[in-house]
Amino acid sequence: MDSERGVMGPETDIQVLGPWEIRRDGEVVAIPPGQLRVLLAALVVSANHPVTTDTLAERLWPDEQPGNARGSLHTYVGRLRQLLGRNVIERVSAGRYQLGVKSDRVDVYRFRELLRQSRAQVDSKQELALLCEALRLWRGRPFSDVASSWVDRDVVPRLTEEWFAATERRIDIEMDVRQPESIIAELHELTDQYPTRESLWVRLISALHRAGRREDALVAYAQVFRILSDEFGIDPGAELQRLRREILQGNRMTLPWSPAPRQLPHDIAKFTGRQEELTKLDALLTNLDGAPIIVSIDGAPGMGKTALALHWAHRVADKYSDVQLYLNLRGYGPGEPIRPNAATEALLRELGVPGEAIPSDVDERSALLRSKLSDRRPLILLDNARDAGQVRPLLPGSSALVIVTSRNQLRGLSVRDGAHRVTLNPMAHRQAIDLLSSAIGPHRVAEEPTAAARLVKLCDYLPLALAIVAERAHRTDSLADVVLALEDEKARLDNLGSGDGDPHTDLRAALSWSYRALRKSAALMFRKLGLLPANDIGLDTAAALSGLPRGQAKDALDQLIATNLLEQPQPGRYQMHDLIRLYATNLVMTYELQAEREEAVERVLDWYLHAAVAADKVMVPHRNRDFVAPYKARIPPPVFVDAQEAAAWFNEEYESLRSVTAWAVANGWDGHAWRIALALTTLFDSVVPWREGLRFFQSALDSARAAGERVGEAYLLNSVGCIHLDKEEYHRAKSYFERSLARFRELDIDRGLGMTLGNLSITHAKLGDGESARDYAKTALKLSEDLDYPRGITQNLDNLGIGLTMSGDYAGAVECHLQAHERFQRTGDVTIEAFNQHNLGLAYARLGNVPQAIRAFHTSISLHRTTANRRWEAATMVDLGVALNDAGHSRIARGVLKSAMGIMSELADPRATDIEARLATMV
Repeated sequence: MDSERGVMGPETDIQVLGPWEIRRDGEVVAIPPGQLRVLLAALVVSANHPVTTDTLAERLWPDEQPGNARGSLHTYVGRLRQLLGRNVIERVSAGRYQLGVKSDRVDVYRFRELLRQSRAQVDSKQELALLCEALRLWRGRPFSDVASSWVDRDVVPRLTEEWFAATERRIDIEMDVRQPESIIAELHELTDQYPTRESLWVRLISALHRAGRREDALVAYAQVFRILSDEFGIDPGAELQRLRREILQGNRMTLPWSPAPRQLPHDIAKFTGRQEELTKLDALLTNLDGAPIIVSIDGAPGMGKTALALHWAHRVADKYSDVQLYLNLRGYGPGEPIRPNAATEALLRELGVPGEAIPSDVDERSALLRSKLSDRRPLILLDNARDAGQVRPLLPGSSALVIVTSRNQLRGLSVRDGAHRVTLNPMAHRQAIDLLSSAIGPHRVAEEPTAAARLVKLCDYLPLALAIVAERAHRTDSLADVVLALEDEKARLDNLGSGDGDPHTDLRAALSWSYRALRKSAALMFRKLGLLPANDIGLDTAAALSGLPRGQAKDALDQLIATNLLEQPQPGRYQMHDLIRLYATNLVMTYELQAEREEAVERVLDWYLHAAVAADKVMVPHRNRDFVAPYKARIPPPVFVDAQEAAAWFNEEYESLRSVTAWAVANGWDGHAWRIALALTTLFDSVVPWREGLRFFQSALDSARAAGERVGEAYLLNSVGCIHLDKEEYHRAKSYFERSLARFRELDIDRGLGMTLGNLSITHAKLGDGESARDYAKTALKLSEDLDYPRGITQNLDNLGIGLTMSGDYAGAVECHLQAHERFQRTGDVTIEAFNQHNLGLAYARLGNVPQAIRAFHTSISLHRTTANRRWEAATMVDLGVALNDAGHSRIARGVLKSAMGIMSELADPRATDIEARLATMV
């Protein structure tokens, strides 16, 4: 707030807490009455913050704006600049002005800063000194010389209320440290000046009675009774009536500043971790402006919300020593949540309000609660809230700290009431180990570090699960035994509970209360999410799995997020913690019929298959996809604009596709498993590391073979062979292709035969057997022509060219590749043409025609980028770099090779090492 630009100067003072006065260099600056003062007031209350011209216009003309309000406003700004200096009022952007002034030169900001400092004090004498210093800044009504309905309505009441709160707090402290007689005269003056403010009468009557002036106290009560009756037709409030009864009964005074409830449950003796969250919470108490601080701590069951809230509440309790209230709202539990009506009554009774004085209406109870807390600094911990509506009636008006815990994110409390949200996630690994060490002793963790690490992982890093495991560990000598018990997924939740249904000591019970609170559609979605293992799922996939329309599916997912049973790491993507997923799995297996489960699984597997095929069609539009039959899409698959969008979808869904395919393999859905695997061959060819591709396709192949899926076996043998071919493991590739060829012959699938014959052609060419390579390519070419399969014809012309190159017939190779290029111009098969141009470049390079080779390599790289095939983009760049270097362009060649090495390194392709070695030999 003290930036150099636009600051009025070190000798400029603005006084608004009383008579209007602006001083600059010791001289009073006369601001003419009227709109100029209103404009300056509007800028002062937002000093050092931009204010829009629309806001300024509303404050200048709250009832009806002139025809050219913006022009008039600019005129007023110009006049103020003439009076105060050109740099005082900045135009920080179009339609936004800002008054630059040092905060300590404006009395209202000094006042608020002193109040903030007073609230942070533990010592009451220091607090009193700061309050007195702040109150000395007041000289009367704020902005007293500014004629404005906006100032009277929005500014003065708030400032006055801040003054009342500070004055009453000062009086309370003085009553504790001085004789009550010393404050009675001032209280008489204040009640004369503000006769309808009951909190001042409470203090006056209390002081009189405490000073032994019983009759005077009753006279004062009669006086306020008459004022309230004459002015408003109402009786004095509950606090005044209680005071009167105590005076009449001769009871010992229960003063408003006397010891109040201290209800916080005990702190956790060995609280461990959550340092980042504690730091974030502590930071909320550094800038207090009199408004209540509301903190909502949310998280999934077992995250340790209450433990953190209690620990922090005890940590800051000395700053809120007036009242400390605790209420379990039972939002998630065996009974019904506490209704707001009952909750407000419970808090009022704890504050000493007798039952007969508590109104029946919840709004009236809420108002009374605010009144009871208005002159105090309470700390209120509301545990286990169901929703924002349950909490809102319990919020005090000012100077309070309210901590709310909930499994619900309480979004409304943040949006409408300004609550600060802190969401708890599973602990970091190190914190979880520390928590386990704290519970069972560091020596046991040190003795079995591997078992300890496995334990915290099996507990999903949830504090509740770790606490339960620690209790079990106390009953055994070996952590490995506890690990063994938890390894069994079916029994894991049983081993993470006490068996008594207590959500504080039983994870299954804790999860059950969250589940029971869900709407029907959200409960359905939660169960269905337990069917599949994918830890990351998209909206469309979830809709397919649940069978809900997309809009209803999103609403159901949103409720699961709001109740912290699901996470949304990014828009449209959802994740579930392992133990929560395990609970969902138990529910769906227990409460849904097998037919319903199988229907849901088939829907989602169909969705994954046809979505993957839709993406692959965009990347390789001319590819034969006979393998998809007879599986038809039940739900329309996504539509992709281009190969880059399809590649992005593959990248986003890759882990889910891999997990789902593995699950399908393990659970008897072999037909879907191998078809999804085949739909992903383009992805594996272009961006997935070879080692992952081999594991993926080998697993699908083993499954297809075991299930007797001969068609799938034939295709997958070819896919595994292709990876070995790329890895330059030619003999292994040849073995797989030969077995694939045999299966396709058995099944009489001609297109499969043509595909595999073409791959055998390339393999024999790489092995140096040009004659066999040409024979296989010619056979595949003839088969494609007989089938009238354009892609097969183009592809096998390319394959024949490769065989001719390896045989030394470079001119014949160029001719074959040019024929393939001509066919590309008719078919537009970019994928095949990208490979064909690469091979054409190699043939030209062997002929010694370097310029044509370089041109072909450039074309290939451009086409591979179009299809988002990064692996072959890099492979072609290597050959381009070699050609450039041979042509004498070593500097350019090095740059190309370095780019290729970077891509290969990203793909974990071992050829990156070969490129690095080649670079080392280049001059």
